[in-house]
Amino acid sequence: MKEDLRIKRTHKLLSESLIMLMSEKPFEKITVVDICERAMVHRATFYSHFADKYELLKYILQTFEAPFDNEDVTSHDFVGYRKYYLTVASDIIDEIACRKELMATIIRKNQEESFLAGIRYRLTEKILEKLTKCNDNGMDLPVPAEVLARFYAGACMSILEWWIVDGKEVSKEQLVAYLNRLILQNNLS
Repeated sequence: MKEDLRIKRTHKLLSESLIMLMSEKPFEKITVVDICERAMVHRATFYSHFADKYELLKYILQTFEAPFDNEDVTSHDFVGYRKYYLTVASDIIDEIACRKELMATIIRKNQEESFLAGIRYRLTEKILEKLTKCNDNGMDLPVPAEVLARFYAGACMSILEWWIVDGKEVSKEQLVAYLNRLILQNNLS
């Protein structure tokens, strides 16, 4: 079923407003009123689409989750998993690279554990989902899937923070190449 254009427009306005507000102040200090004023949308309209600002943030973060859902592990072995991980990492890096300065400002302004922990948690869930599928299909993981998912999500978040916030002059391709080398060093098989 096709989404109503008015709904898409409202979601876009609210999302953009929250993103811009997050570049100005910490997420925890942003109110629904702030978001609505910036988007020029009534609070009643906001609440007809989202329960609270956390649900809106989750909606925004789904943009970064799309690569996890669009890609799948092609073969349930180390090569298949590595290809999946690198493709997803590349897609996420592409998405971030388009707004690198804005993302750096948002991360700097939102150093509270709740914001970054939320992103790390969603990333861990997505990786765990695929690792569990690999495990169910006979891929022998060296450690439990939960441990591996947390390891890769944490590593990915740390590297992205280093790249974005510290403003490292490393190309997207070089960053993916680093991830590839790290994965080969820590071969899953």
